[in-house]
Amino acid sequence: MSASEGDEQVVVGEDASPGHPVRQSQSRGQTQSQSHSQSPSPTQKPKRRWHWRLIAFLTLIALVYVAVISLYAWSGRVESTGENPAPPPGGVTVLLTQQAVNASAETMSMMATLQASPELQAGDATTLAQDVHIIISPVSGEQAITFAKGTIPGTQNVNLLSTGAIENWPFDTYTSPLVVIAYIGAEGNEQAVPTNVDISGYLPGWRLSNTTVVTHEITVVGPDGDIDWPTFMLTANRSGSTVAFGIVLLSLLVAMPVLVLFVAITAYLGRRKVEASFMSWMGAMLFATIPLRTFLPGSPPIGSWIDFLIVLWVIAGLVAGLIIYVRAWVRWGTPSIPPPVPPSIPPPDPTPTSSKPN
Repeated sequence: MSASEGDEQVVVGEDASPGHPVRQSQSRGQTQSQSHSQSPSPTQKPKRRWHWRLIAFLTLIALVYVAVISLYAWSGRVESTGENPAPPPGGVTVLLTQQAVNASAETMSMMATLQASPELQAGDATTLAQDVHIIISPVSGEQAITFAKGTIPGTQNVNLLSTGAIENWPFDTYTSPLVVIAYIGAEGNEQAVPTNVDISGYLPGWRLSNTTVVTHEITVVGPDGDIDWPTFMLTANRSGSTVAFGIVLLSLLVAMPVLVLFVAITAYLGRRKVEASFMSWMGAMLFATIPLRTFLPGSPPIGSWIDFLIVLWVIAGLVAGLIIYVRAWVRWGTPSIPPPVPPSIPPPDPTPTSSKPN
C-alpha cells in the first residue's frame, strides 16, 4: 500500500508488521533527477583514456617518421664555399666533386676537374695552350696532377687524407685541410696562377661543409710577388637521418632484454604460467642481436663505444632473462612423471544402520 502526502512518497513494505509500516520518504525532485541522470559505466573512462593514449602514440610515430624522412632529404649536399665557378682571367677553376667518405680508412674520395680561362687555352678554345699543374694536398698518392699542353682537360680521382675516429659512431667527424694550387711553367720557372676552387657533390647519410681559412702559413710565388694561399677546411659528419636511424635501432636493441626480463621475472614469481616455448623466443632474441648490430648505417667496427655502452649489456640482459626463465621452468613446470596419488578411501555411508531387537 502506498500513499502520497505533498512532496513525499510513503511506501509500506511487505515485511512490515501491522501497525508498524516501513516508511521510505523521497522527494519528487530527487526521483525525477535520478530517473533522468544516468552515471557513466565504470569501463567508459578507461576506454576513453586508452583511446587518447593510442592517438598520441600514433601521432608520435608519424612525427618521428616525417622527421627522419625530412632529415634524409636535406642531407648529403655539400655546402658551397662561395667561390665563383668561372675561372678568373689568366687562371683556372678546380672543381672537386665529393664521391665517398671512407670512415675506416679516414679518406675522402673526390673527382678533380680543371676549367681553364681563355688566356690558357689554344686558338680552338678547347685544348690547353701550355702545361697546367695542379697540386692538391693532403692526398694519398701523387699530389701533383699535370694536364698536358694540347689536350682537353679531363678528370682525376684523388683521395684526401682526413682525421677522425669511426669508433665514435654516429657522432664521428672527419676534417681535412685542403690546399689547391695551380701553376704553369717549366721546372725551376713555375708561376702560380689565380685559382678558384668549387666543392660540390651529394653523399646520402653525410653532412659536408667547408670554410675558407687564410693561415698565412702557405705562400706561393705569383706574378706580383708572394701570395698568401688560402686553405679549405673540409668537414664531414653523419647526417641527422643517420643519427636518428641509429638511435631508433639501438632503442629496439634495448627493448629486447627489457621484454625478456619482464616475461622471465613474471613467470618466476608465479604470476603467469610457464610455457617452454618461450625459451625458443628468447633464444631467437639473442641470435637477432648480432644481425641488428651489423645493420647499423656506416658499419661501425666491433669495439666501438656503442658495443661497450649498449650491445654488451643487451646480450647480458638476454642471457640473464633466459637463465631466470629456465629457473622458473624448473620451479613451476609440470614434471614428466606425476607424483603418485594416494588411494581414495570411500566415504562412510551416511545412512544410519538400524539395530535389530534381540
